[in-house]
Amino acid sequence: MNGQDNSRTTKTGQSSANSRSVLVHLGWPLLCERLAEHLRTPMARSLLQAEVAAELAQKKYEPDAAPVLRRTSEPAQVRTLLAEQDGLQALLAVQASLARESGAPGNLADALGALTDISDAVVRASRGAMLLPAELLAVLRQLQAVKLCVDLHAAVTAERGYASDPGVLTLATRVGELQPQRDLATALGRSIAPDGPEGEPWVVDGASPGLQKARQRVRELKASLMKAAGRLVKQTGVAEVLQDSYYTEREGRIVLPVRADAFTRRGSLTGIIHDSSATGQTLFVEPSELIEENNSLRAAQMQAAAEERRVLEQLSRSVGQAAAALRSNQAQLIAIDAIHARLRFADAYHGLAPEVGAARASEDEEAMGRFELIGARHPMMVLSGVEVVPNDIVLEVGSALVISGPNAGGKTVALKTLGLCALMAQAGLRLPTRRPARLPLVRAIVTDVGDDQSIAANLSTFSAHMQHVCAALAAAQVEHGGTLVLLDEIAVGTDPEQGAALAEAILLALTEHGATVVTTTHYERLKLLAQRFPGRFVNASVGFDLEKLVPTFRLLIGVPGPSSALTVARRLGLPEPVLQVAQGLMDEGRLRVDQLLQEVVAERDRLISTRQAVDRERAELRRRHQEVAKREAAALEQAKSRKQKAYDAASAELRALHAEVAELRKSVRKAEKEGKIDAALGAAKEGLQAGREQLAERREPAPKAPGEPPAQLSPGDRVKVVSLGKEGEVLAVKGERAVVQVEALKTTVPLSELRSLRAPTRTRAKVKPDVAAPIHRWEVPEAMPSTASKHFGESATAIEVGIDNSVDVRGARADDALRAIDRFLDEAMQKDREVVVVIHGHGTGALRKAVREYLAEQPFIHRTRPGMQAEGGEGVTVVWVQP
Repeated sequence: MNGQDNSRTTKTGQSSANSRSVLVHLGWPLLCERLAEHLRTPMARSLLQAEVAAELAQKKYEPDAAPVLRRTSEPAQVRTLLAEQDGLQALLAVQASLARESGAPGNLADALGALTDISDAVVRASRGAMLLPAELLAVLRQLQAVKLCVDLHAAVTAERGYASDPGVLTLATRVGELQPQRDLATALGRSIAPDGPEGEPWVVDGASPGLQKARQRVRELKASLMKAAGRLVKQTGVAEVLQDSYYTEREGRIVLPVRADAFTRRGSLTGIIHDSSATGQTLFVEPSELIEENNSLRAAQMQAAAEERRVLEQLSRSVGQAAAALRSNQAQLIAIDAIHARLRFADAYHGLAPEVGAARASEDEEAMGRFELIGARHPMMVLSGVEVVPNDIVLEVGSALVISGPNAGGKTVALKTLGLCALMAQAGLRLPTRRPARLPLVRAIVTDVGDDQSIAANLSTFSAHMQHVCAALAAAQVEHGGTLVLLDEIAVGTDPEQGAALAEAILLALTEHGATVVTTTHYERLKLLAQRFPGRFVNASVGFDLEKLVPTFRLLIGVPGPSSALTVARRLGLPEPVLQVAQGLMDEGRLRVDQLLQEVVAERDRLISTRQAVDRERAELRRRHQEVAKREAAALEQAKSRKQKAYDAASAELRALHAEVAELRKSVRKAEKEGKIDAALGAAKEGLQAGREQLAERREPAPKAPGEPPAQLSPGDRVKVVSLGKEGEVLAVKGERAVVQVEALKTTVPLSELRSLRAPTRTRAKVKPDVAAPIHRWEVPEAMPSTASKHFGESATAIEVGIDNSVDVRGARADDALRAIDRFLDEAMQKDREVVVVIHGHGTGALRKAVREYLAEQPFIHRTRPGMQAEGGEGVTVVWVQP
């Protein structure tokens, strides 16, 4: 940390002890410890620890890498820190999206967690030293993390909406500093693996052809040697002298466990002794029969080791050549780890990025004149799992907020919340507020919180308080509006009357210099400053529940609070007789004022609780409204889906019927030629009847309609068609059926589907009965829709022929052409195309005749005509589709 407050300490004469106490009073070291838990790299954790220690010791600390949590009062630098977090948040969102699609290049947190410090290794490699496999693996892990960051940033910039995101653009500057060193990464990835035969990093066989060949030779010789040793163990004359039937290894050579007494006998097993057991009863002997093979194995192992060393030296040279890039990469990855930790730390307390400004105006920027923290909570209390009451802390720069109220009511917590949020903003951390906070970056913070009395330093409580006050006055004289002063129980530890007067004078002096002050107090005269100096002083209080006799911890701006000493003492169990005596000793006027303040604060608490309840109800109503809207949208979508499925099913059935009709027509024509027309018609009728029976079996029985069919009907009667759910007028009655006009259409229905309605009021001319139409056969009225009628008749206009409204069947056989036309017409009906064009060409005229005859037979074709000259003349037929 740069300790900008420390530099101001020197100028203002503020003691180093006070500057250190600011951080301790506000809990900054504890907050840094909690943030360190989210750092993934050991380098960043060590760096943060050193930064905090240096600041607490008032020492200048300039690390090689970028600082992890350095505070600054420069708004531009803080905005960059906050924007980098926004950019990384977008990057992590894209990473999560890719992970769900099984296409994620990797996990950033895991990649950062795998990093170790390679500084020393890189320096030694640049000086020609050979690195070990574990050190080369650390370099590889760094390059893998670098590649991941670059790839993820490329992925996020490719996402729509992220390419121009300010946070992503800010993060691009840091990611752009990373150097992937792809050739080195490829060589290391091909040569180094984390889990060798002994569980440690090693050089893999494929690192070079020579190493692969040498290790294969070692494996072959070792297998051969073990087979020979196995045979020797079972050999007569040898097995008897062994301590046990096995062979083992000593100094890299295969040996047998021989009994010491047997080895000394003449004619027993001969060889070289390499070791003995602890008791001396067993000698580990390399038999003469295995010496040659052991020598060959040893030679092969030495050759493999030499080749492995050559590979390590070559990789180390490459690392040494890239030393500058690798050191730069490590610094940037530490910075990215710090950004990642800030982001995850803020997630733990649901932090939001604040809007920051300068505390004092400059050439580049105007001053931000207001602290505005809405719904602020103390971050350490949130992280500790304590239920925290959020408070609004609003204060103009250069004014003083005087917080009064009962002890243990949350006055000091509110004061510390503002101070800690000011430090966090300087460090580019998100703040625990309900909505983005607005605050200036003060250049000096002075605190007087708690009891700093010291026997060793000959400081009483009052003396310690005055030291902090002197430091605050000195800072305010230099920094003016750039100073934030936090005084807990100002001027206590002395005579109350003198202490109150001194406190008033101190607050007037601080605000006169432009410092922003927050103080807690029980002094009545300080509560009156807001009336004497409106705007310069603002009262605030912490609430107290009079019924439950407990504090509410809610900060109320604009209202002074009663100290409620007697009430708090009663709650803590002080005997009632003592309380009665104390109450009798108090001035009656002051006692009454204290009671009135309690009532005012309690009433305001109730109003706030009521408003919060109303807000919750409103939020619940909004939630329910959104839920209902979602359900309606889902129901509508389901209805559309069902309608579309029904339409598709009907279209499929219609196509099947068309195909069946085409086949029947073909069969009839064939039968007509062969003189078997009667048999063909009979088969067609049987097929039609079978289809009707099958359809009837699949149809669900309709529910019985209410009411009874009319006993007698006459043309002109008003009826309701139950199957359609619509009203109509009877046109004709024939037997058990009636022809009914329903809106613009006529339909023939059974009398059982009709229900009588009131007769029409107007008279109507008798309508000549029509011949009964087939059941549910719709008759289309003569009125033509204007959009289609303009292309037909004497004044018809040409239609523009395109791909979507025409079908070209030129050159096709008649049957194939008709099937293609049938599919095309079905598609036209689905897409509500009224006018289409069939291109059949001129040719001999046979295809044109077949097409026009087919179109004339279709019930859903309202009208056809030859094409105009602009449309293709007699080579096309224009069709009006009206299903």
